[in-house]
Amino acid sequence: MWKVHVDGAANQKGSGVGLVLVSPEGVTLEKSLRLGFSATNNEAEYETLLVGMNMVQKMDGKTVQMFSDSQLVVGQVEGKLEAKDPRMQGYLTRVSYIQSKFESFSLLHVSRSRNTHADSLATLATSSVQDLPRVIFIEDLCKPTVTSGDAIRIYQIRVGPSWMDPIVSFVKDDILPKEKSEADKVRRKAPRFWLSED
Repeated sequence: MWKVHVDGAANQKGSGVGLVLVSPEGVTLEKSLRLGFSATNNEAEYETLLVGMNMVQKMDGKTVQMFSDSQLVVGQVEGKLEAKDPRMQGYLTRVSYIQSKFESFSLLHVSRSRNTHADSLATLATSSVQDLPRVIFIEDLCKPTVTSGDAIRIYQIRVGPSWMDPIVSFVKDDILPKEKSEADKVRRKAPRFWLSED
């Protein structure tokens, strides 16, 4: 049996839905979807219910148990509350149609505290006004990146004499090599070099 937690959210930034689907094998799927149209909170709740039902159907699920923290939606789907608004009646008709395609379907009311995962995904959908698709990676970091036992490794590099050393000594301190031939080479090359102040 598929288990699906659904939640819808509507605020001044927009409307969004959040779903947490758990397959019969225990695989968890999460979906955060921003609605591209104006919707009330109840309409967002119905939208998320329909998206969840459609997702289970697309994955060939035959039995599903859904959880919502909307008393209104759960009450209307169970037939305990009447859908008076034409839009709510339209949503209810669509839910009934898709529900009939399942071998087993139930929608249970849960408290908000037991639906926080879906709620956070619905809130995430309304937190951005960008029209760009987003990919959010969630990973576990099992140990701190930096621990107190980590040591910084310092490598010492010993540099031998360089061809520049005699030229630097001459330009900087007017010191020439002791061998006459080397001193003449330095005198010839030195005018092409200068020392930076820094």
